[in-house]
Amino acid sequence: MTLAEKRIEKFCEYLHRQVENHSLYLWGGQGEQVETNGRNNLKLVAEMEQTIDKAQAVADKLMDCYFKALDMSKARYFDCSGLGVYYFLKKGFITSDMTANGLYGLCKVHPDMDDLKPGDFVFKSYSNGVWQHIGYCSGRAADGSILVTESRGRAYGVVTRPLYAGDWKGTGRPDFWEKKSA
Repeated sequence: MTLAEKRIEKFCEYLHRQVENHSLYLWGGQGEQVETNGRNNLKLVAEMEQTIDKAQAVADKLMDCYFKALDMSKARYFDCSGLGVYYFLKKGFITSDMTANGLYGLCKVHPDMDDLKPGDFVFKSYSNGVWQHIGYCSGRAADGSILVTESRGRAYGVVTRPLYAGDWKGTGRPDFWEKKSA
């Protein structure tokens, strides 16, 4: 297995753990723990979210998780870019916070949708040609189709779903998987 393959495998394992841990969407979230010492920190949600309605949506999702008796002790908060940025910063692949558009800028290769592979990024653009949402190709389904893990939104949290289930418009393959340092 090459260095790049090992790095991508570790990243995909991290993504799958965030789904298994029921990690949630929070505007500006970059790995903050949902619970500390068995207690959730709704003050953090209120401080980070853009409006009271959006903070309430995060709180509602959290309460839904508790009502379903999900173990939230390992869950973290992420926004879409934060899901990758948290990992990339810890591993030394990047040195500062980045938006989806910034992560797109790191990619020198932009494969066709049918040429995507685990470790690649997918993007959505909502206005002015700025990439505003990112997902991460995290594996393959039994039928061979690409799976994408994303911090989808306040009502969903971190999820994995087939590539075709999203309205992805752009792709990127970061070159840091191949670099010797990091």
